[in-house]
Amino acid sequence: MTQIIKKIINKKKVYIVEEHHHVLLSWASEREQLGIAPHVLTLDHHTDTLPEYTHYDETHETPHEKRIDRRDPRQIEAALKDLRHDEHFDFAIRNDIISSATIFSHVNFSRDVNPRITIIHDPPPDEERKTLEHYYSRALETEFLENNLKRAPLPERPCILDIDLDYFKGEKSIHPQNSSLFMELIQKSAVITISREQDWVRLLNMDFGNRLSGYFEERILQMISGGSCKNR
Repeated sequence: MTQIIKKIINKKKVYIVEEHHHVLLSWASEREQLGIAPHVLTLDHHTDTLPEYTHYDETHETPHEKRIDRRDPRQIEAALKDLRHDEHFDFAIRNDIISSATIFSHVNFSRDVNPRITIIHDPPPDEERKTLEHYYSRALETEFLENNLKRAPLPERPCILDIDLDYFKGEKSIHPQNSSLFMELIQKSAVITISREQDWVRLLNMDFGNRLSGYFEERILQMISGGSCKNR
């Protein structure tokens, strides 16, 4: 059984899972309560946009049965066993769990992307240590998020704010000087999902202070509860 931690923080529902694709159960539950398939805005190091069951179909003679009843948690739980963490957006869209998704990512090696998924990737000019430190430090800065949203405005429908903690590298990435737009996204979101992805957080932070998943999770929860932000 997939472990999901549900919290109510500052009147906002927050779901916390270990691996990114485990959010499907929470997304499906919220979709039924909303009565409409929501949009998802994701902050992630990766894009996670492979077509559903790509890995399964490549290693099995018979293609996987693709469609499920989104209202049945047992069918979603069963699907999770055969889905990889980078296939859940396509799966969620094709099963009417979400309507579409916007992904702010630090890397983009995506292929065969579902047309209802928009990837916003503004790479650093080089891979030098100082360049990357500065690049990652902007992760939640209002100017950085604002520029991304100009390229992909959110649709007029309920939105899930989805945060994969491997998006963050080092302390500055989670302590923006101006967090007002991020705080606004928190306030306007219908629900928030957080993926711990502890192994990826550990690996990606080795050169940026060795911060672990728990550090970023604690700070995000603090911000949801009404942590500091400066005026825009």
